[in-house]
Amino acid sequence: MSQRQMFLIVMGAITWFMAAMFIRLALPQGWLDGGAVTFAIFAASLPVAASSIEFAHRLVKGARGHLMHTAAPICIVGLLLDGIAFVWASKLYTANPSLLAAGGAWLLWTVGLTLAYASLRDARAAAA
Repeated sequence: MSQRQMFLIVMGAITWFMAAMFIRLALPQGWLDGGAVTFAIFAASLPVAASSIEFAHRLVKGARGHLMHTAAPICIVGLLLDGIAFVWASKLYTANPSLLAAGGAWLLWTVGLTLAYASLRDARAAAA
């Protein structure tokens, strides 16, 4: 395994943990209950995801037009850890299992945005 791959795996784990802690904070506050604050959080996820993946791509000295090569490993690690934690460690996110779906929805949305952003950026670079 290359140093770059190892770094991306670690970045994926760190990103997953930060997102899990955000969910742990947001759920009891009602921030992901479908109201105006939820809309704002979902909307704010795009610039946060975009800047995070751009930052990681610069750190690993990723090639222009290959942002997906950075985004995919980070997202894969995060999704795998979420899958495990949702089943066997759901209390990491919330003590109330009925709230877990809202946190999961935000996670899926943000991962999807990250991958869509990377894909569109790569397509724009290929067209240039």
